[in-house]
Amino acid sequence: MPRSFLQGLKELEDAYLKQDDPIRQSGFSGGVVRWRSERGPILDAVESDGDLLDIGCANGYLLECLMNWGGECGLKLIPHGLDQGSRLIELARRRLPEHSDNFHVGNAWDWTPRRRYRYVYMLYDCLPLDYLAEGVQRLMDRIVAPQGRLIIGAYGSKSDSKPPFDIGAFLASSGFEVVGRAEGGAQPITKFAWVDA
Repeated sequence: MPRSFLQGLKELEDAYLKQDDPIRQSGFSGGVVRWRSERGPILDAVESDGDLLDIGCANGYLLECLMNWGGECGLKLIPHGLDQGSRLIELARRRLPEHSDNFHVGNAWDWTPRRRYRYVYMLYDCLPLDYLAEGVQRLMDRIVAPQGRLIIGAYGSKSDSKPPFDIGAFLASSGFEVVGRAEGGAQPITKFAWVDA
């Protein structure tokens, strides 16, 4: 993966850590209501209890929310996180101390886990676009459990009037069988698509 891309991830960590609010530390500035509206549809892909790995988990707040929102629907999710930023991972471990051993420093391209996961979530821009199709296949081969599910998200920007990347179309055009899609927020401003192992 290009060194310049990894440097950009480092700069992202620095920007997130300038914030105190956990939502802003997650790279979002739209408030609590929009946060749930635009992130909650991730759970449309989750059909049963299980481990959920968030690649690019930042401070772990999204995982905490998904656990709580899933719990409202009777789902029990065990959080796992991966992020390039070691200081963000430390925040995630403090946020979810009972699961602190489930958080790791690394990136989506070359991390080798000790195990596989029932559900894996990643934003498409955790990898350069030129690497995304190969990166998705690597995740399916090395990180998603047999009969597991990989969920890929794309966030647009209301402030920049930028629509979300059409991740479902990208996956389909790259030869993956898309088994589900979801959208969140107005317009919509987030898109999700998932493939099964």
